[in-house]
Amino acid sequence: MTTSARVMHYAGAGVMGGLLRHLRLVTLGLIGRGHDVGVVLSEAPVIDELAAELAAAGAAVSRMTVKGKTDLTGMRRLQDLAERLAPDIFHLHLSSPIESIPALVAARLGGVKSVITTEHAPAWFPLEKPYSRAAKRAATRMIDAVIALCRADAAFLAGTFGVPVELITVIPNGVPLFARLPSRDEARKLLGFPGNAHPLVGYAGALEPKKGVSDLLAGAAKAELPGIAVALAGEGTLAPQLRQESGALPFPVFLPGYLPEVGDFLAALDIFALVSHGESMPLALLEAMHAGLPILASRVGGIPEIIEDGVTGILVEPSRPDLIAEALRKLAADPAWAKGLGEAARRAAVERFSAEVMVRQVEALYQTVMARALTAARRK
Repeated sequence: MTTSARVMHYAGAGVMGGLLRHLRLVTLGLIGRGHDVGVVLSEAPVIDELAAELAAAGAAVSRMTVKGKTDLTGMRRLQDLAERLAPDIFHLHLSSPIESIPALVAARLGGVKSVITTEHAPAWFPLEKPYSRAAKRAATRMIDAVIALCRADAAFLAGTFGVPVELITVIPNGVPLFARLPSRDEARKLLGFPGNAHPLVGYAGALEPKKGVSDLLAGAAKAELPGIAVALAGEGTLAPQLRQESGALPFPVFLPGYLPEVGDFLAALDIFALVSHGESMPLALLEAMHAGLPILASRVGGIPEIIEDGVTGILVEPSRPDLIAEALRKLAADPAWAKGLGEAARRAAVERFSAEVMVRQVEALYQTVMARALTAARRK
């Protein structure tokens, strides 16, 4: 029997990336399963739409951020909120290893019963700064459970930061099933992409160096496929440079910006490529699998746990435009094989990486942590 929980999520992220998209799915799923959910989001204007959506769904939404160990005002506000909401679970969503301590201290001072963290990108941290490891170890002493999005992240957390393995639970990302996708022609017309582009290779996510978007463009150029085009949906620090340089490439490059309806974008593509230099469990890749697209991805982080090379996609080593070019040529040369990869990817995504499965696993961890807290309280 599932016990209803009072949950308080905290996320200091100031951009609409994978962390907040994950938080959205978990929050809506928990509300749908009868839990009482509060969400603390940053005051960044780009998050206003998400905050409004979650509030309309029934979440108690607060807007604040603890900006660091010197932000005593922010810590006090979070402490007061924790005291008022009195959550059974304080669930902290982390995008870097040292941002947690001020929020954890505030939550514990506010009397929260149990603390869980989700590590969204544990490998992206300043290794050259010794306090990163020390801060992570200190934070771990205030945590009752840690969610890693993939086995690779779990091993990294244990090996690099010394997080006790008994604290770590691997819960892969999940995404909603698409109710309906438009035809390829409909989607291209909707987005203004040419109908005769083939193959149209697409990527959705942050336009940042670590995402390998420059490698993808270099690989597409090396492939020398007639009719090839590339579409990069998203925003980031590379966006102005890509818009400036795309005209010099020997094929069309489309930069539609951030697209809230990613299904329409995926439906327009022939191939989805995510050739990052490092990843955990990328939502965009799971969405492309659900859309039934043949996948080209880099063999980093949790991606090999999602994509089986030659079965549900093609894996290449990161930072290798030559291997990207070779993979694109193989996919374009055998459309039937490429279609089979996409169909296998869709089946794997439905079975293993749905939002419903993810939410149920998070809920089960909550129940375990709450039971432990109850047992400990009875012993006192």
